[in-house]
Amino acid sequence: MNILILGAGEVGFHIASRLAAEGNNVSVIDNDAEHLQRVADSMDVKTVFGHAAHPSVLEQAGAADAELLIAATTNDEINMLACQVAHSLFKVTTKIARIREPDYINAIGLFGRDDLPIDLMISPEKEAANSIIKRFQITSAVDAQEFADGKVQLLGMHIPPKGELAGVDFKELHEVLGDLPIYVVAHERNQHWGIPKSNTVLLAGDRIYVAVATSDVERLLEKVGCDTSQQRKHGRKVMMIGGGNVGYLVAEALEKMDVDTCLFECNPSRADWLAEKLHHTHIIKGDALDRKLLEEEGIENVDDFLALTNDDETNILGSMIAKKYKVAHIITLINRGIYNELSHEIGLDVTVSPRLTTTSTILRHIRKGRIFGLSSLGDGSLEVLEAEALKTSAILNTPLKDLTLPDNTIIGAVIRQDQVIIPNGYTVIEAHDHVLLVSQGNNLKEVEKLFEVRLEFF
Repeated sequence: MNILILGAGEVGFHIASRLAAEGNNVSVIDNDAEHLQRVADSMDVKTVFGHAAHPSVLEQAGAADAELLIAATTNDEINMLACQVAHSLFKVTTKIARIREPDYINAIGLFGRDDLPIDLMISPEKEAANSIIKRFQITSAVDAQEFADGKVQLLGMHIPPKGELAGVDFKELHEVLGDLPIYVVAHERNQHWGIPKSNTVLLAGDRIYVAVATSDVERLLEKVGCDTSQQRKHGRKVMMIGGGNVGYLVAEALEKMDVDTCLFECNPSRADWLAEKLHHTHIIKGDALDRKLLEEEGIENVDDFLALTNDDETNILGSMIAKKYKVAHIITLINRGIYNELSHEIGLDVTVSPRLTTTSTILRHIRKGRIFGLSSLGDGSLEVLEAEALKTSAILNTPLKDLTLPDNTIIGAVIRQDQVIIPNGYTVIEAHDHVLLVSQGNNLKEVEKLFEVRLEFF
């Protein structure tokens, strides 16, 4: 597949890395030489220096042969214009654009084959806001992802000191959880994510991802000693810092959930705008790092602290202040990859990265066939895939204990119509089952063979 990626920033870099690793012919355009050099040093792709929407630059990058264009620069107008040029001059079949400005996103009739020819728009702010709300709804999870039309969840959980799971061998989980069916599909220790082994012992400070039927989530949280939604849904008080696009979308969602929210915004004009748009949110004009102001607004009494400004350093410092006041649930928005790597070390367990959420969404949308879900876990080194088993699939009619899976790949759940099956070694996959696999590394080609479905682009 010939793929053209515009923008070599965090999103463009990681999309290029994934697609190049799968054997696609990838070209990357950027007008920042340092960004391009980083790409060239890290992967086998073609790099072109120049303005991403200029016809001559697109032609040099191979637009005439490209089947897919992903416009992921930081400029909405360049992304939109590049899609138009690619459509009009080079007849590129599929065009995806990262669009951040709400005025563009909400403009009905602006995009379409006969208008601005963009097949799919991705809003980093919307993706991040959706991810934040999911984490907010399950307060004891550091991540929460849904699959199979919401029937299954992968919960990312932190193992606290003296918690119910600390010191438990994976083989002994049933002694803690009883008959509750779950499958631990990923494990992190000392910043290294991997597929867990049966003899792994959970230690305080570890993180795990657990596959569980959505109907069993509350039971799981109760079993491991975490707060359930029933225990916390009444009288919940939230403090937010940052009223930008992400903060506004989250505040809007919290209002619909009837959550008591106060929001700090340091820009007076933006604060006034928020006060007009939000009807039940208490807007505070002021510095979110002013401890006196935070105390006046009762930070020591809040249940949740959401650090959602456009500045990573402010979000990290604000979250650390909230941690000092023993706020139970803290979510931190982090854009730069280096801070994501450090966040766990400094005790910030629940972070949201627009880069990772945007990358996962783009990769999920550009595949079709029998692939229904694709996402990243942990630091992005693990992938979870939801695929349908066909009548001719090699994965059928064999107990899982006898099935040869690609290295570092496990099956966490099987969805058969409305039934969620948490598998064991004797589980047999049937035709039309949806299978949830978690894999480490670049194993998509091998996973593809199990399902005899081509991971093709539309």
